[in-house]
Amino acid sequence: MHQYHDLLKRVLGEGDVQFEPRTQEYTIGISSDSRTYDLREGFPLVTTKNVPSRLPFEELFWKLRGERNVKSLVDRNVNIWTANAFDRHLKTQGIQSKFPKHSAEWNSEFEDYQVRLKQDSNSEPTIGDLGPVYGHQWRHWKKPVFVKGHSEGIEWVSDEWRIEEIDQLEHLVGGIKKKPGSRYHVLNAWNPSELADMALGPCPFWHQFTVYGNKIDLTMVQRSCDVFLGVPFNIAQDSLLLHMVARETGLEPRKFNHSLVNVHAYLGVVPRANFWADDKNVKEFQEEFNAVSNREGYLELRGKYLKIAGSESEGNERKDHIPFILEQLSKEPRDLPSIKLVDIPLLEAIQKPVVDVVHISGYDSHKWDSKAIMAT
Repeated sequence: MHQYHDLLKRVLGEGDVQFEPRTQEYTIGISSDSRTYDLREGFPLVTTKNVPSRLPFEELFWKLRGERNVKSLVDRNVNIWTANAFDRHLKTQGIQSKFPKHSAEWNSEFEDYQVRLKQDSNSEPTIGDLGPVYGHQWRHWKKPVFVKGHSEGIEWVSDEWRIEEIDQLEHLVGGIKKKPGSRYHVLNAWNPSELADMALGPCPFWHQFTVYGNKIDLTMVQRSCDVFLGVPFNIAQDSLLLHMVARETGLEPRKFNHSLVNVHAYLGVVPRANFWADDKNVKEFQEEFNAVSNREGYLELRGKYLKIAGSESEGNERKDHIPFILEQLSKEPRDLPSIKLVDIPLLEAIQKPVVDVVHISGYDSHKWDSKAIMAT
């Protein structure tokens, strides 16, 4: 996974610092990058930290089912989207100002929300709703259709607009089978007309499959990339998507091409983030970072950074990802694992728990405390 380590180095060594208003955190980032993973060389699950593959895989199945509520994910102990659902809940209830981000009040209310979400939600069916995100667009894209006035039995129906749905996933699979050479094999999650209703606009928003002979590749475009926490999940998840579509269409999965836009690492909130507000600090850090010549040097820089950068405020620990990235860069990548899928139809497979469908073998990752906190 040298591609991923090289990406981490670009972000820290070349990136610019910016305050991000949605998360209200500071980041260091680059505008764009592109990486390719050849799936014939092994399944690209990052080995320099432990990535629990069940989590991104369950999220993929959830997307492919076209769901928009986090309840089914929470029931399977997958909490990737829970904080985003909570954030949307605050907005839809009109109480967002009562619980400022990164505050003790927000943290306390979020704990209560998680308890309610884990309970039977029949009394609050919308509590975990994210709006028309990802899979909802893949399976339920809205299409306005004009129906001219006509008779239905003895009734006359005037001109009207109706809403039909497009199942992009079914169109995709059918298109690959019927016309493999087509350049229309796309899943699009970016629907401008419904962005305002989403808890979060889709980060990976464009998936385009390309077939040459009996080989199939996937190119994914991602508009926003959390390089430490999110990107390893994205690589694993969409590599699995390529494997599943390949199996369904009788093709051989070949390359996952990852096109990244706004690739960033989180720097947390004040007082820790004050370090990065000083241009002199940023310049000195990047000079030292780019001068590191061996893996041990990243650990030395990590120790120095923690001494001079100041503390993280109570309740906001682990929101600064820099120490985690430096420690990860000190690890030597190991051999990639392999993947095997149970031979059942795709639409049947995604209704099952991931462990019944996907089997990863030979995954030998470095084990260390890599539990940074995801920005919301």
